[in-house]
Amino acid sequence: MSKRQRPKPAKRTRPVPDCHGRTLRQADERAERLTALSRLTRLMTSATDGTAAFRGIAEAATILLKAKMAYVWVDQGADTLREGGSFWAGPELAGRIVPVPREGSIAGSVLTSRQPEYLEDVQRDPRWRQRALAETSDLHACIALPSIHHDRAVGALIVAFGHRGSFTSEEKNLAGLLADQAAIAIENARLYEEAGQRQREAELLADVVRTVNTSLDPATVLERIAEGAQEICRSDMATIALRDPGSDAVVFRHWPGTRYEGYPSFRIAPGQGAGGQVLETGRPFRTDCYLEDPRIGPEFATAVREEGMRAYMAVPITIEGHVEGFLGVSNRDDRVLSDRNEQILLQLAAHAAVAIHNARLFADNAARRREAEALTEVGGAVASSLDVQKILSLVVDRACALLGTQRSAVALVNADRPGTATHFVASRGMSRAFPAMRPLHPRDGTTPTAIVERRPVWSADLLNDPAFDLTASTRAAVEAEGYRAVLSVPLLVGERVLGALVTYRDDVGPFSVRQVELMQAFAHQAALALENSRLYEESERRRRESEVFAGVAQAITSSLDLDTVLRRITDSARELVGSDLAMIGFREGDSEAVTVRHRVGSRYRPDRTFVIEPGKGFGGRALLTGHPLRTDDYQNDPAVGREYLGAVVKDDSVSAMVVPIKSEARVVGLLYVANRSHRPFSDHDEATLLRLADEAAVAIRNAQLFASERESERRYRTLVESSIQGIHIHRDWITLFVNPAFARMLGYDSASELTGLDTRRWLAPHELARLESDRAARLRGEAVPSQYELQATRRDGSLIWVDIQVAEILWEGEPAVQSTVLDITERKRAEQALRQSEAQLRQVQKMEAVGQLAGGVAHDFNNLLTVITGRTELLLLRLAADDPHRRDAELIRKTADRAASLTQQLLAFSRKQMLQPRMLDLNGVVAGMAQMLKPLVGETIELDTLLDPTLGRVKADPAQIEQIVLNLAVNARDAMPQGGQLTIQTGNVELDDAFVAAHPGAGAGPHVMLGVRDTGTGMSAEVQAHLFEPFFTTKGVGKGTGLGLATVYGIVKQHGGYIRIESGPGAGTVVRIYLARVAPVSEDAPALAADAPATVGSGTVLVVEDEGELRALAAEVLGIAGYSVLSAGSPSAALEIARRHEGPIHLLLTDVVMPEMSGLDLADRLVQSRPGLKILYMSGYTDDAIVHHGVLDPGTALLQKPFTPDRLTRRVGDLLA
Repeated sequence: MSKRQRPKPAKRTRPVPDCHGRTLRQADERAERLTALSRLTRLMTSATDGTAAFRGIAEAATILLKAKMAYVWVDQGADTLREGGSFWAGPELAGRIVPVPREGSIAGSVLTSRQPEYLEDVQRDPRWRQRALAETSDLHACIALPSIHHDRAVGALIVAFGHRGSFTSEEKNLAGLLADQAAIAIENARLYEEAGQRQREAELLADVVRTVNTSLDPATVLERIAEGAQEICRSDMATIALRDPGSDAVVFRHWPGTRYEGYPSFRIAPGQGAGGQVLETGRPFRTDCYLEDPRIGPEFATAVREEGMRAYMAVPITIEGHVEGFLGVSNRDDRVLSDRNEQILLQLAAHAAVAIHNARLFADNAARRREAEALTEVGGAVASSLDVQKILSLVVDRACALLGTQRSAVALVNADRPGTATHFVASRGMSRAFPAMRPLHPRDGTTPTAIVERRPVWSADLLNDPAFDLTASTRAAVEAEGYRAVLSVPLLVGERVLGALVTYRDDVGPFSVRQVELMQAFAHQAALALENSRLYEESERRRRESEVFAGVAQAITSSLDLDTVLRRITDSARELVGSDLAMIGFREGDSEAVTVRHRVGSRYRPDRTFVIEPGKGFGGRALLTGHPLRTDDYQNDPAVGREYLGAVVKDDSVSAMVVPIKSEARVVGLLYVANRSHRPFSDHDEATLLRLADEAAVAIRNAQLFASERESERRYRTLVESSIQGIHIHRDWITLFVNPAFARMLGYDSASELTGLDTRRWLAPHELARLESDRAARLRGEAVPSQYELQATRRDGSLIWVDIQVAEILWEGEPAVQSTVLDITERKRAEQALRQSEAQLRQVQKMEAVGQLAGGVAHDFNNLLTVITGRTELLLLRLAADDPHRRDAELIRKTADRAASLTQQLLAFSRKQMLQPRMLDLNGVVAGMAQMLKPLVGETIELDTLLDPTLGRVKADPAQIEQIVLNLAVNARDAMPQGGQLTIQTGNVELDDAFVAAHPGAGAGPHVMLGVRDTGTGMSAEVQAHLFEPFFTTKGVGKGTGLGLATVYGIVKQHGGYIRIESGPGAGTVVRIYLARVAPVSEDAPALAADAPATVGSGTVLVVEDEGELRALAAEVLGIAGYSVLSAGSPSAALEIARRHEGPIHLLLTDVVMPEMSGLDLADRLVQSRPGLKILYMSGYTDDAIVHHGVLDPGTALLQKPFTPDRLTRRVGDLLA
């Protein structure tokens, strides 16, 4: 039977398969898969946690593919892959999944190739890294698939089975679907994590911003930023490093998450380590493996190893374009740091920069506030206190506090020992390693250098600074004090250096510009305090000196007892210079030696006599040389003679000074002071003694004069009777005395004819009213003129013009009036002729005409005055001391002196006069003239003065200022014919640049203003345009010369001032004069002219003068003085006399201006024939006038007219000496 026909009993007898059960199982499996897929779908759409989604995918893969386990790898960009989520078919199978490297692992392979792999037995595949898991869970077959999202591998799905073998396409497709779901889950988890990360970043940045905005503590803000960087970047640690002040290196300020303990000691310089790269380039730096990165040096490798650091990133903290530090984060594992991390760090670094900048601004503002408060405090102390020690102590305290230094001090220059400074006048924190007095050697430290060079000087490390060359003593002192950095600032007042303000630091480092400026501000305050103290002490010293000198002057004027005055001077010398002893002596009679008359403070008995011989000892040298002498060590000074050493030793004198007492260039005595300690005497002490010596000379001279007074009185009457000037004395108009010259002037034969007559008899009738009015005013005590020009009636009835100088005297014990009378008729005639020619002079070269007139008048008038003065001096020499005419002669001399001053006033308006400026208080000038001006302006005008009590001083000629006030007052009076108000005002003003620009000719700076205001008729602009022109006047014919304001203008300009006039018709006039304000300084009183002829001379003098009286006077004076005199009335006569004279002619005395030729031409011709001839010119012009006109060269010997016989003989003697 064939197989085909063989019956099939099996089918009949085999049990029917359980199709229903299989169907049920399949249904259960399908339901389980659907349930798994449904759960996975819900999970994928609702899960926000990536781990839960990854586990759901692993669970679905395990269930759907009937695997033992499944897990998802997530690619985080690191070298090592980490599990995202896993699922096991049963709890007994669960095991630990370890991370695997990307290289050499199955997951890494599918991520790299982006292709699935189907493994029959993982235990035989070396890439399977879960060995223990495979063995314990009996894992064999495996599906490994990449999870691809938008063409990017983001992870891998690993499904492991318990069997070996291959997989169906359905299993592969299902696994692929699950891998795609894993990709979506990974991307969703990444996006969710990124969104959460962004939210956390935003929250953290907002928190950082709040911290920056609410806190000025940089430490708090930077610590929060460091923690935020660590938190946002999910790094293991974070660091912030900031620049160390004064260097390029940075130091760590905050380091959260670190383990290494050496961060506080790190100093990172540009180029060192990863942070140094940021400092050097100013750009972010990133590395995935710190120790293996070739860009990073080995400087901090040890710390990196101990820290376990791998990935590292740092970004710069930049403030105003300068890298001030860096912010860094790092990880200890393979987690790399991303671009996003870099962006976050840059934002945080920007906030750190803002916080640091704000903190610096706040600290700077706080520091400036403290500085301002300290400077205000010191300034207040300077303004309110004269306790200089207290102020300097406050300065050094505040300097230490504000500069953060450990010690400060003030060193002062020693005025008495130039080139040295006293250290630590005020100090804080200093020991006494430096000597009290220190030489000022440049480069021997900052303080001597600052004082010598007058600039701030500092050193970051004085002991090692090549800019300085320290002496051994200075180096030892610095080392003993223990400081390193030093800043010294000079104490300056104008150009004077008073010392230095110094501050010290124990550490090495520079000082900032702000610190130097602050020290300069403190130094300025300290200098002000020192200067204020000096000025106060000087003021007190001057006040005391003034009192003492006033007392000495009073003693001299009130006592003729020489011993009383010299005792007072000795006591004053000791008091004013603060010496231990003082003594004074003078030459008695014709002796050349000095006898000590008074001693104070000496250990010798008062009756012990000392005689100082010329050239012997200390005083003998001064006696011989006529110069002051000083010594700081009398007993050991080799320059001091040893003749009187015994007396010096007994008095224990150490430092000493002696000045000569001179009278008429001859040493007549000595004034000594001495100290018993090494206390030197100063230049001021010497000047004080010289002033006292001058007073002593006056006292000695007074004593000598008193001895000759009676002789002078005897000569007086002879002088008056022989005077060429008229002398008239009356009481209540009754003539008591006249001299012959006065009688001749009025046409009488003898003086006796006028005695007893009424003075008014010889006065012109029209003059009587003025004189009667002035006499009544004088009796009321009012100021009246002392000089008149009026007409007198001669015996024959003719009228003459006379110049009268009036003075009140005692005559026979009763008040009387003395008049010194000069016939000026010829001068008046000349003046009349001059007035007639003024109309022509005004038309051509007005100022030149004025100058010529002034020069001519000065020349002629000075010739007359020279004769008057000279003859008067000769009369005084001939009159006995008790001669009643002697007083009249002296009055003639004084009157001539006043007349001489008038010639200078003639030149004022043309600015040719020689000024005699001195320190002047305009208040005193105005106050002194007020009484004189009241009768001048009249009773209908009210005169007021508004004087500034704080008025500064000017450098001016008081006579010229008086001329200004007088001229302006007269102009104001004439502008108020119906009366009004005249106000003279003074004040301090400051002329600024705007004023100077608007008023050409004015100068900027402090000035004193002198103002004259009237309520008169005022002036139009047209009139004001011509005010300063010479001869311009608004007054009627014969009522004004037009020289008043021209004179004022010339005087103001010659003083370097500015004049301004404001006026309008009917609005009155204001004249303001501005003179430069100057600091007050003491001025020596002008030397007194000698009043005795010089010593007898010898030689031949040729006198050439076209004025006969003057020539005769000069010849007579020189003859009396012992000279042989040749006289000539003209240059031609002089040439002839010189040609005929066989003997030598030693000196030519010639007038400058003569008819034939000038004195200069005459001298040139005579010198050709007599080469050794000395030349002395005479002129009524001043030196300036002569130089201006080119008549004489500067330096030529000139004797100005008028001159006295004494001046003539002395000048001749000087030239022939």
